[in-house]
Amino acid sequence: MCFKKLWLLAVFVLITLGISPLCMLAADDVPVLITIGQSNADGSAFFNADEDARLNEWYSSGSNPGKLKIWYRSSQVQNQASNALNEAARWVIDGAVEDVAQGWLDLWYRNENMSGRTAMNMIHSFGTYSTGSDTNCAQGRRGMEGQFGMRFSDAYPDKELYILKLGASGSFISSWANPLDNTNWIYFYENIFKPAIADLLSKGKRPVLAGIWWMQGCADSAQTQEYYGLWLKTLIDKCRKELGFESGKFYIGHILQPGESVEYPKGSAGFGQGVRDAQDAVAASVADVEIIDTRDVTMQYESAFGGYIHFDHAGQNKIGDKLAAKVIADGAENWEKFTTPGNWVRCGDTAVFVPSVGNPEIEYSTEGDVVTATLIYPGWSEKKEYNMAATIKE
Repeated sequence: MCFKKLWLLAVFVLITLGISPLCMLAADDVPVLITIGQSNADGSAFFNADEDARLNEWYSSGSNPGKLKIWYRSSQVQNQASNALNEAARWVIDGAVEDVAQGWLDLWYRNENMSGRTAMNMIHSFGTYSTGSDTNCAQGRRGMEGQFGMRFSDAYPDKELYILKLGASGSFISSWANPLDNTNWIYFYENIFKPAIADLLSKGKRPVLAGIWWMQGCADSAQTQEYYGLWLKTLIDKCRKELGFESGKFYIGHILQPGESVEYPKGSAGFGQGVRDAQDAVAASVADVEIIDTRDVTMQYESAFGGYIHFDHAGQNKIGDKLAAKVIADGAENWEKFTTPGNWVRCGDTAVFVPSVGNPEIEYSTEGDVVTATLIYPGWSEKKEYNMAATIKE
């Protein structure tokens, strides 16, 4: 019997016994969900009182095991005159108010940062801290993470979940992928990803990627398939190489075509055929990249855009349901374990490994031409190898 059949049999037996297959992760493995993109990734939905009441009932009850966390940093989106590509860019910068020091807060269904819990939405100049009134503030917006967390926790009540989120409203894909203007990527990497992952590693936890949710494209509606496809592939490659998840699952929210929305056929004001074609082409050609169908995700009318461009609150929560269903169906055995990204540096007749994330103890051994670095974290370790006989790329 092949390994895959043995695995499926083991999963079946565990489920029959009422044991989640996630328990087959090592005790120190902790799932991580990453959310990046622009406003529909961040959550530009005006709040719906019924949706809030439904989520509040769960989050305020004993059904919530309190194991859901999200990394917080006060930040905001700032308009730029232009970037290196002569585009009117939107960059994430630190918020004008540091209401809560950066770190892990309890995942909630809306922003209540001062209470130590948040959904970490940001919208334009209001940042992630809650100011303003009515819908004209960060607290008046909703993302999908509250719904995702609830569904995940219902399936795996004994497991923690750590969410890393950065949505830059109106941002171009260049600000995430193009070295000429990857400002938002740098902010995400330096201020959210690195400190959050370093904290988990220092506590003996090994991150396991449940998935990356990417929702962006309206700002690039005038771009060609070739342009958008190039930078989308670059972004996926950056996520896998620089974040330490070598074949992590990447979920792309489909940009709706005009007339495609089930309830709002006049929607999709930010549609671009080049973006849509690039999304489809990349998903078809790059492994472990999947399109999320958004045709049945409800939207909200906004006069500033003259149409439907953002998912509404119920729509955001439907995205949370869709992603949670995908992540749970993938199964823990298919989630990508973290392996420390970094670079080997040759030093005379040996070489050393320099991690770009984390601060492990490193022990070296040499056998023939191969130098092995053993990276030791509290609770777990991994090995990296370097062949001294291999051609050195300058």
